[in-house]
Amino acid sequence: MQKIYFILMSVVLLCCLPITVQSQETSQETKKLPIPLMLAHRGLSGLAPENTLTAFKWAVAIGASSTECDVHRTADGVLVLSHDRNTKRTTGYDGDITKMTFEEVRKLDAGSWKGKHFAGEQIPTLEEYLNILKGTKCTPIIEIKQAGTEKDIIELLAKLEMTEDVFIVSFITKSLAEIKRLEPRVKFVHIFGWKVEGSAESNAEAFATKLVDEAGKVGTDMVSLYHGMISKKLIDLLHEKGIYVWAWTINDVARMNTLLDWEVDNIGSDRADILIEVIKQRKK
Repeated sequence: MQKIYFILMSVVLLCCLPITVQSQETSQETKKLPIPLMLAHRGLSGLAPENTLTAFKWAVAIGASSTECDVHRTADGVLVLSHDRNTKRTTGYDGDITKMTFEEVRKLDAGSWKGKHFAGEQIPTLEEYLNILKGTKCTPIIEIKQAGTEKDIIELLAKLEMTEDVFIVSFITKSLAEIKRLEPRVKFVHIFGWKVEGSAESNAEAFATKLVDEAGKVGTDMVSLYHGMISKKLIDLLHEKGIYVWAWTINDVARMNTLLDWEVDNIGSDRADILIEVIKQRKK
């Protein structure tokens, strides 16, 4: 039954590929973006278990222009994918992934929480993720969740000859600074999630001033913002300063359309399939 489910889902997703890829390329050509517009957040995580190989394969199949993963390092030095340091939410096992060996991590079931047909899905390595995306039109986005992993990430990118093919993102300022020091060719994005007191519009000028300053400190021209922080005025102000604006995480169609109207540069969504359809419909 599980095998039949995956076959059917793969056929459905692959059937969408010709239309969605065309829509992706058209939008990028029109806006002449140096960055991907459609980001599948933790893979196609609205339909598949987040940060798993299935979620990333489905993101590629539907034509997402990028997909994001979250990276921690096990006690024995293996880079693995998990948003949470604690594994309980996605595996049922209450453990600290940074204090477990890779063998222990690999025994966990990272799929059943999303549905019994995903039972047995394992926590993948960063290398497995990169190998899935290498050579596709889906750009890897790597979020550093654990400071101190920067050197290992850079060495892996060099090994796979993917140094200039990825974006690295993080809330951790010192990690971004270390990435820039280790490998200036890597593109990276500073993430922010400030609480909004009042409206996003009324905060736009203050946010813009602070974001330009923070981006300048680490030497990037890209910021990724919680979408509740964003207004058209903020996007316009940041664009005037040469700063590209990424937005996370939007699963609502109306909000997707609003951000696209405002010319945001990247939208992250758990439902990249819906985002792609929204963009396709806007092109008609």
